[in-house]
Amino acid sequence: MIRINKLRILLIAIAFLGLNSGLIAQFTGGGRVGVNLSSLRGSSVKNNSMMVGYNIGIFANYAMDDVISGNFGEMFSIQVELSAQTKGGTLDYPVINNEGIIDTMAVNQNFTYVQVPILAKFSFGDPKGITGFGEVGAFGAPLFGLSQDGKKTYDHDNDPGTDERKYRDEYSGFDYGVVFGAGVNIPFGGRKSPWHAFGNARYSLGLANIGEFKDKTMPELEGYLSDVKTSAITLLVGIGYKF
Repeated sequence: MIRINKLRILLIAIAFLGLNSGLIAQFTGGGRVGVNLSSLRGSSVKNNSMMVGYNIGIFANYAMDDVISGNFGEMFSIQVELSAQTKGGTLDYPVINNEGIIDTMAVNQNFTYVQVPILAKFSFGDPKGITGFGEVGAFGAPLFGLSQDGKKTYDHDNDPGTDERKYRDEYSGFDYGVVFGAGVNIPFGGRKSPWHAFGNARYSLGLANIGEFKDKTMPELEGYLSDVKTSAITLLVGIGYKF
C-alpha cells in the first residue's frame, strides 16, 4: 500500500512538472530601458512644457496560442510590466520667494512613479523572423517621490519654527490610465535562438486628477490642483528571452 501511494505521488509530481513546463514554455521575459517625453495636462495646468525623464523596467509575456485556437491565438499575448519612471513637466506654479512673497513662476515638477501596465499585445509576421507588434492596455502607478526644481520640501508658511512640507503632499499617491503603442522584435543568435531585441514607442494617458488640495495646502494652490493629469510618449529598447 505504501509503495502504491508513493507511486501515485510520483506520477502526480511528474504530471505537475509536465504541466508547468508547458506553461513556462509560453512565457517570454526580459528587461527594457528608455526615455519618457512627458507633460502635464488639464484645465488648471498653465504654460506647460515637456520634460525628459527615464523609464526602466522588466516584463513577462504569456502567449495565448494554447488557450485560443486559430490565427488570433497565435498573434495574441498578455504582457505584464513593472517599471520605474519619471513624469511631469515645467508649468506656472505659485512658490514662496526669498522675501516670503508668493509668486507665480515656471516650475519643473518631476514625479517618480512605479508603474504596472497590463497590455494586450498583437504580433504580426514570421515568428522566427522580424515581427511587428501593437499593444493596448491599462496602467496603475503609485507615486514614490516628487520634486520641484530639484527640491522635495518647502516651508509652507514661511515660519522657520514649523516643519517643512513635502511637495508630494499636494498630489495624489496614485495614478492610472491607458497605454497604447507599437514596435518591432528582432531575433538574434540564430533562427532557433530564444533571444530577441526589440524597440517600441508608446503613449500613456493618465485618467486620474493627481492634484489634491489638503488642509495644509497653501490656499493659492487650489486653482492649480483642481485638474492635473499626466501623459507621456515613451521610447524603449530591450531584450527578451523565450522560455
